[in-house]
Amino acid sequence: MQKVTLAAALMAGTMLATPALAVTIKGNIGATSDYVWRGNTQSNGDASISGGIDVDLGNGFAVGVWTASLGGNQTSDSADYETDLYGSYSFDVGSIGMEVGYIAYQYPGVAESDQDFEEYYVTADFGVLSVSYFRLDDAESATTKAEDGKYLSIDTGFELEDGWSLGLHYGLEDKKGASSDTDTAISLSKGEVTFTVSGDEDDDTRAVVSWGRSF
Repeated sequence: MQKVTLAAALMAGTMLATPALAVTIKGNIGATSDYVWRGNTQSNGDASISGGIDVDLGNGFAVGVWTASLGGNQTSDSADYETDLYGSYSFDVGSIGMEVGYIAYQYPGVAESDQDFEEYYVTADFGVLSVSYFRLDDAESATTKAEDGKYLSIDTGFELEDGWSLGLHYGLEDKKGASSDTDTAISLSKGEVTFTVSGDEDDDTRAVVSWGRSF
């Protein structure tokens, strides 16, 4: 559960097994023409490269780390890259897949530690439709592009012909002490490449090409 709208889910892994424990390790790398999160660029409109490791601990528990460059034109008090640390627990409630988790967004090398922030979330997967609720905390700096508040994400996807897939996203953010904001995205994927058009309530529309590979 990273910033989930960057590219596509990257699935592959190595199994380390004992009679009592099965741990799956998955790695991923990616590149995008613009790192867009919830309708806002995180890389000043520049290209970004990323990579991460996900560890499935079994019994529904997982942890991981993901990092991405934040582009050029940074100021002296801006971060050059972002690192996310996260953990989650997945379970089923009848036919509904549930996940609860925690994400820490960190910006190493920046003197102002208040750029770091964190989220707690819960996701309900109904098959064709996924609904996620995020609670943002410790976002004291406007440079994080987030403030204490709530974010609702509704996502769906469809398989098309010839290996193509279509994804649709709608997000609603309710920031503490500010008016709510919405963002939307539509993505078209084939293989390792995804083309996304995203926009927010301020009519800031961005077209992004992303590539990702697992190992």
